[in-house]
Amino acid sequence: PSKKKRRWKPYSKLSWEEKQQFDERQSLRASRLRAEMFAKGQPVAPYNTTQFLMEDHDQEEPDLKTGLYPRRAAAKSDDTSEEDFLEEAAEEDGGSDGMGGDGSEFLQRDFSETYERYHVESLQNMSKQELVKEYLELEKCLSRMEEENNRLRMESKKHGGEATETRVRQLELEVDRLRAENLRLLREKDLSGQ
Repeated sequence: PSKKKRRWKPYSKLSWEEKQQFDERQSLRASRLRAEMFAKGQPVAPYNTTQFLMEDHDQEEPDLKTGLYPRRAAAKSDDTSEEDFLEEAAEEDGGSDGMGGDGSEFLQRDFSETYERYHVESLQNMSKQELVKEYLELEKCLSRMEEENNRLRMESKKHGGEATETRVRQLELEVDRLRAENLRLLREKDLSGQ
């Protein structure tokens, strides 16, 4: 046997460095073969790899290191809801994902799923006393929100009546003005027709 012959190892048993060296050798070999084929005038196909997909993929991946974030109850005030949190995240994103409406829906769904998973994990890691405390805090928040909602409804009914009356007056004045203009235009039409 030839002394130059390299020992062969299955790809799955190569170390990380060996895999990188192997992949580099393969890509160099493929680019050399493509150059030779191009020089001969034969059709050339790109190197068969998914690397171009990874390069095209958005490099701005969200940071999902959950250990860096405090619990939701501590991080957010009692006045904010999950919808507010999601809207804030969408505003911070700025909509510049380049994917259009469907892409933003996908990102929204992906974020919601990730957020739910993190929330479930954090609840699973809590002790019984912490869960009871969290539940009581949420109950307080819910009752405050219900009171605020009722107060706003009462204010809107009280002020809504006044606002409706002023709006009706404005619309009546507008109708009167339009009727007068309509009569003027009809007179002008009759005069021009004679």
